[in-house]
Amino acid sequence: MLLDFINLKNGEGAVYLRLYGQITAAVKSGIIKQGEKLPSIREAAAQLNVSRTTVENAYLKLCIEGTAESLPQRGYFIRGIKRFSVSDTSDIKEKTVKYDFSGRSIDVGAADTEIWKKTVREILRNTRELTSYGEAQGETALRAALADYTYKARGVLAKAENIVIGAGVGPLLNILCGIMGRGRAVAMENGDFKQASSIFSDYGIKTFALKSDKNGAVLDELEKSGADVLFLQPSALSKISVTGLAARRNGFINWAEAESKRLIIEDDYNGELRYTARSVTAFQAVYPEKTVYIGSFSKLLLPSVRIAYMVLPPFLCERFVKRRDIYNQTCGKVEQLALKEYIETGALEKHLRRLRKLYSEKSRVFCRVLSELLPNNRYVLYESALTAAVKVCGSADEIYKTARNAGIALAKTDKSDEIRLCFAGIAEKDIYPALKALTECL
Repeated sequence: MLLDFINLKNGEGAVYLRLYGQITAAVKSGIIKQGEKLPSIREAAAQLNVSRTTVENAYLKLCIEGTAESLPQRGYFIRGIKRFSVSDTSDIKEKTVKYDFSGRSIDVGAADTEIWKKTVREILRNTRELTSYGEAQGETALRAALADYTYKARGVLAKAENIVIGAGVGPLLNILCGIMGRGRAVAMENGDFKQASSIFSDYGIKTFALKSDKNGAVLDELEKSGADVLFLQPSALSKISVTGLAARRNGFINWAEAESKRLIIEDDYNGELRYTARSVTAFQAVYPEKTVYIGSFSKLLLPSVRIAYMVLPPFLCERFVKRRDIYNQTCGKVEQLALKEYIETGALEKHLRRLRKLYSEKSRVFCRVLSELLPNNRYVLYESALTAAVKVCGSADEIYKTARNAGIALAKTDKSDEIRLCFAGIAEKDIYPALKALTECL
């Protein structure tokens, strides 16, 4: 154990008492854990530049107080004492989450953990790749694999040089704000992507919640907003009319073409995961000239694997290339290379087919149980988001608090008469008991 956190230069009282006090505080805070071995008296004296007698006296006091114990021929070990924690000083204690409708997790059955772990292990064997920094734009090999994958899965028109990798949508939006410039105004389709709105605000970019229908942003409202950037969220659309969507998209293109500075951002969250509705290609596929496409893998792989990507139109890509060396790559090189292998071996495509089947069945069960337990509550299913928006009679905030105390996690929304339930983190066998428990909170 290193004792670098110990500082004996300042303070009052005998040196051994200061050493004793700092070790005790480290145990309380969890820096030194129960069962951990302390350095030998000789080692500690050398590290701290004090006499052996000072260390011996401090250790002896720790043993007398019951914080440590001396084991013959083995040394001094921490016995453990009550640690300070947030719960010690707060009246609010977080309940253990039994049913997670928040969208921040997926159930174990939806994870391809064994193949993913095997892929990561293969990458870790290549020590040459691990001993160098990654590329600021993201690994070329992964960007090339993504260009091929996104075209097959979503019709996206991209080349490796137009793709930027990041650890989630947030870091990518930060880069985008830097290259598209300040003084912008963004109209948000469906208007409830708080993370994006907050990031735009940090860069002095105004955002407007745009009135939307089943085919997305309403064109008349877009024109009235005065915005020069349109932020599309296909995952927030429910029952899409293919004919109506095509007309709406033509309207978006005409809007963007009317002024040179206008831009469209398409956040295609889980776009690959539509399983019952007729699939439509990404908007970027029909208008790549002025569309920024953003995709991610949080629900396809694991929420803990933070990999997202952004396809830039040529004029924004030129701006990015000029300044890319000032950006630090936020996504780990190992994960990037593992995803490249996962894609190229066909594992991602195979996993996607399995997920579509899995979520199709879960969705069917979820909707059936929801209709059975809440027959008077209207709801809308957002397929690729794996989420149902349920209308409620009481206050959504109160329902959220009651559910949390019951061990049920919900996703917060700005709507006072609606709660959102993501079933990605609920195993199929738990759907009925989870919704049953929720009904008792309404």
